[in-house]
Amino acid sequence: MAEVSTPYQTQTYYALALDPIHVGSGEMQIGRVDNVIVRDTANGLPKIPATSLAGAARTYTAMHYPDKYRRPVEDSEGRVGYASCADQTGPTGDRDGACGHFDCPVCITYGFIQPGGRTSPSMVQMFDAFPLFFPVPSMLGPVWTTAPERLQALLQDGALKEGDLNIRLRPEHGYRLQTALPRKRLNLGWLLLPVAISEAPLTSQGHARLREAGVPEDILSRLVLVPDDLFTQVVNDNLEVRTSTAINRTTGASLHGALFTYEAIPRSTLFSFQAVYKNPGDFLLDGQPLPHDIEWVRTQVEKGLHYMEYLGVGGMNSRGMGRLRILNLGQ
Repeated sequence: MAEVSTPYQTQTYYALALDPIHVGSGEMQIGRVDNVIVRDTANGLPKIPATSLAGAARTYTAMHYPDKYRRPVEDSEGRVGYASCADQTGPTGDRDGACGHFDCPVCITYGFIQPGGRTSPSMVQMFDAFPLFFPVPSMLGPVWTTAPERLQALLQDGALKEGDLNIRLRPEHGYRLQTALPRKRLNLGWLLLPVAISEAPLTSQGHARLREAGVPEDILSRLVLVPDDLFTQVVNDNLEVRTSTAINRTTGASLHGALFTYEAIPRSTLFSFQAVYKNPGDFLLDGQPLPHDIEWVRTQVEKGLHYMEYLGVGGMNSRGMGRLRILNLGQ
């Protein structure tokens, strides 16, 4: 009987914002902030969309292999241009940039489309990154808030186990907190709330598991559990809001009427997101099975994720935003 291959593997990643993160919604609105960030429609939490993560990872994986990121090609008239497996475009702007080679770490990992209908699907599927531990100023200094739903999501993804959580906060407690910090009342920004449960939301086992995954001890030792229906408000009330203006390139002064504000998720926010890696051996290209395994795919993706610590994700990178450190690469 033939051995059945593993069709996929899942991995939960933890990502620490080294700078504020701005992934814009593409909309301007009249209100407190002009340029708002992307939010989940179900719970209102800001997020880093999976498309932003996957797009940046593809580009950075290609940059790791310069011949895949920018390679010279010659057209029918002998003119030399450049093609890239990062965005699949060639010198003419058509989808003739992807090389489509069996050994290409970009095309095979992230998929490609070529003229004439030659295609290959992506071997990685990423999901949105949501704040897991969100920093908020308090009378004790910075604390990191989380919610039962966010911790339970790690349990469902298999990143944590049943014995890792110590969620004692219940709906009947109302708008109260659970934390091991020595306070009977604690403010989260402008909001002052009583502490109902003086215990950490993670057991020592859960604490150790996240610490092994690279989550800083400074965050784990200052966790505050808030009710699910309050977490979104706490997060949105403590986003960073900046004001900028366009510059007149002739005078060097601010451009009249170009003042605008924009939101950002603050630095030191800890995100979690999941990636699913498919087995290339289950797919055919030109009628032949792909000669790679899941670990090869994961290695190529993590090469791209590594560069986010230096090159960032999202917008406003020229304004000091976007760097994101993935904490548990290679684990």
